[in-house]
Amino acid sequence: MNDPLVSIGIPVYNVEPYIEKCILSVLNQTYQNLEILVVDDLGTDNSMQIVDALQQSHPKGYMIKVIKHLQNKGLGEARNTAIVNAKGKYICFVDSDDYIEPETIELLQREAEMYDTDAVFASSRKIVYDTNEEVPTFTYQSKEVLIGQDVFANYLCQDLRWHIGINAWNILFRLDFLRKNNLRFDARKDEDALFLSDFYSEVQRAVLLPDITYNYVLRPGSIMGNQVREHIPTEEIRERFKTDAKMTERCARLKGRSFYDVHCARVMKHKFRAACVAIRHRRRFTEPLQDTEIRQEIMHPSSFSDILKFKRYKLFHLFFYSISILPSSLSVWIINIVGKTIRWI
Repeated sequence: MNDPLVSIGIPVYNVEPYIEKCILSVLNQTYQNLEILVVDDLGTDNSMQIVDALQQSHPKGYMIKVIKHLQNKGLGEARNTAIVNAKGKYICFVDSDDYIEPETIELLQREAEMYDTDAVFASSRKIVYDTNEEVPTFTYQSKEVLIGQDVFANYLCQDLRWHIGINAWNILFRLDFLRKNNLRFDARKDEDALFLSDFYSEVQRAVLLPDITYNYVLRPGSIMGNQVREHIPTEEIRERFKTDAKMTERCARLKGRSFYDVHCARVMKHKFRAACVAIRHRRRFTEPLQDTEIRQEIMHPSSFSDILKFKRYKLFHLFFYSISILPSSLSVWIINIVGKTIRWI
C-alpha cells in the first residue's frame, strides 16, 4: 500500500462498557494502513479481555498491538507510551470510552498529505451514553488552512475565546512534529489544556475541518461533574494547580512572539476559572484549602514592566497582577466577588 501508516493511540483503564465499541470503530475504518496501539494501564475490570478477544476474532485484529504498563501511570503517560512506540507517519489519540466515524482517518490523512501539515483538527459531537442524546459541542464552522510562521498561533490568539477544542483527541499529528518538539503529556490533572498550551505555538501548518469525525461519550454522571460528590479530595484541586503552575512557567519561552500578550491572558483566564472552582467547592474538600494556595494559582506569568508593554488586554493583565500581590485573604475575597459577578462561582 502506498498510503502512509497511521498510528492510533488508545489508553485503556477500566472502560469495560465502552471499549468494544471504541476498538471496533477503529478496526472498521475505511482507511486500511493502521496500527492500533492499545496501552494497558492496568485496570481492574475486563477491558483487556475484550481487547484480546477482538485481536483474535476480528479480520483486522492483527492491527492491534497491546503495550502493557508495569504500573498504572494515568492517561497522559499512556499517550506518551503510544508516541514512543508508534511507527506511523501520523498519530492520533482516541479515548477508550469514545468512538470515531468510519471515514475519520481517511479524511484526516487526506488533508494532512494534501497540505503537509503538522496537525489536522476536525469537529466532534458529544453523545450521552444512556440515551444516545446529542449534546451541543465545539465545531469548526468552515475549513481553514493555516500555513506559515505563527499563523496558527495568531489564529488561536485572536482573542480570549476558544478557536480550537481543548482536547488531544480528534487531531491527526505528524509523529515527527511531536518528537522533534519533544511534545509530551504531563501526568497530572488537566493534561489536555497543558498539552495544548505547549504544542499550538509550534504548529506551522494546520487544517481545521467542520466535518464531525469523533464521538465524545458522556458517561453516567459526567454532566454533573463535581456536583454529584458530597466530598472532593483536596489533592484533586492541588494537582490542577500544579498543572497550571507548569503552564505559567512555560509562558516565558514565548516572550517576544506576536501572540505572547494574548497567550498570557488565556493562561490567566484558565487559572482564574480554576480558582473559582476551588472557591465554589471549598467546603466540600476533604481537607482545608488555604487562601495562600488559591492566590498562588493566579500568579501572573509576566513582570509588571512586561505587562506595560503589552498591546492587548493590558487592563486585564494589570487586574490579575494586582490581586496576585495582595494579601491572600483580600485576594481570595476579590476572586470570590468577581467570580460570583460573572457566575463562575
